[in-house]
Amino acid sequence: FGQVLALDEGHADGGDVLAMPDRVLIGLSARTDRIGAAALARLLVRFGLHAQVVETPSEVLHLKTACSLIDEETVLATRALAQSGIFSGYRVIEVPEGDEAGANVLRANEHLLVGAAYPAIADLLSQCGAHIVLLENREIAKIDAGFTCMSLRWRAA
Repeated sequence: FGQVLALDEGHADGGDVLAMPDRVLIGLSARTDRIGAAALARLLVRFGLHAQVVETPSEVLHLKTACSLIDEETVLATRALAQSGIFSGYRVIEVPEGDEAGANVLRANEHLLVGAAYPAIADLLSQCGAHIVLLENREIAKIDAGFTCMSLRWRAA
């Protein structure tokens, strides 16, 4: 990497950072504190990005445990996050009750990787026109991991 930046104080975990078209959401959690969120927001300003620090529901590990950006206009979110108002201006698809653990979906180009245990979520998302790929995720779920934290995505130069 040509440039690596470090927070000067606090802690911020990548699972609490959701890049959206108009802003970057930074969720406060057990792994991202207010000081770290503020430090990350200051770094993002250097790149012309606006950050919004938001509360993460206490029952989830990270912000992205409870939501995913589906496309430029659409977010998949648990009811708690959907009703919080943080996605103002976006179309929000609510995760069905009981399927909250399936809110972490990974977009790869026009494909959405969805946990195989969540067919109702796959059905909802198929209405967005994306190609759904169901993947087994029971093992990574045992360590509270999701598709977004268990993957590295690269853009071709």
